[in-house]
Amino acid sequence: MIEKDIERVMREVYAQVTKEGRTALKEINLTPPQFNLMVHLYFCGPLNQTNLAKDLYLAKSTISGIVERLEKRRFVKRAKVEADRRSEIVVLTPQGEEVIQRVIDKRVEFLRKLMLDFTDEEKEKLLQFISKMRDKLPEYASSKKC
Repeated sequence: MIEKDIERVMREVYAQVTKEGRTALKEINLTPPQFNLMVHLYFCGPLNQTNLAKDLYLAKSTISGIVERLEKRRFVKRAKVEADRRSEIVVLTPQGEEVIQRVIDKRVEFLRKLMLDFTDEEKEKLLQFISKMRDKLPEYASSKKC
């Protein structure tokens, strides 16, 4: 079954791209769960800790500890919700955004190296195929992105 081979290859590529990006995390002493929370905020926007816990499949107490440590390093901040001043959301700071961008840049550079011998046409085709898969996600995925 070709889908099994596709899954394996996608998993192997994703794992190595992730590993390469994590070298940036080691440089700034950031754990994968801390980074995952920051990435989620980067792509989904500010969220309260309850929603972060649900989205990241972590206990609220775990999220609270991660947010506290990231807040001390000024990568995130807590802010009051305008509509309900009793509620708080977690917001990624500009310093946090810089960290995410640094990791993304490392990943992009790694992908660029992997595709050095690809023609522009092959790169376009690859992008077209994986974009087509991504566009099907809402139809078949068991959970939403944000």
